[in-house]
Amino acid sequence: MALHNDVFRQQIWEFFCDDLESCLFVSKLKQSGDGRFKGGLNFTACLTIFSVIEMCSGYYKGKDTNSDVADFLTKYFSRYFDNFRDRNFSKQFYTVFRHGLSHQWSPKASAIDMNFTDGYFLKKVKTENEEILFLNIPTFYQYTKQALKDYEKDLDSDENLRKLFEQRYKQI
Repeated sequence: MALHNDVFRQQIWEFFCDDLESCLFVSKLKQSGDGRFKGGLNFTACLTIFSVIEMCSGYYKGKDTNSDVADFLTKYFSRYFDNFRDRNFSKQFYTVFRHGLSHQWSPKASAIDMNFTDGYFLKKVKTENEEILFLNIPTFYQYTKQALKDYEKDLDSDENLRKLFEQRYKQI
């Protein structure tokens, strides 16, 4: 098995997906009235997803840089949400949600949602004073999982991509 397969098997499919699915499960329990849990894990789940996207964008480019996250989003997420075809949208999405959550504990003029009923990814909600963009975590997770499967498949068949992956892996 190649290095990327080992990393994906353990770090992506076991650590990341198993943990995220536990977050989603606990959030569903909380929403159904289970009083054992205080938080709905929106914040935790969303930041974890962005962390994995950052890690994989570094593998994708062979180096540690936040500026390349937009390239990864454009390449792998545009298959699931058309707006990501625009690199500027990808960059803005990352800045608003990831940086907002990481640095200000809230996305900039936006919000995150843990909605298991509606299958939306991004939705504008009009409030009294403003329009807020909501990111739905369960859909974001599904898009991320599919994008990571696509990336792993590309690694299986593209030697240059594997070399970049290995280059970044050695730097860590």
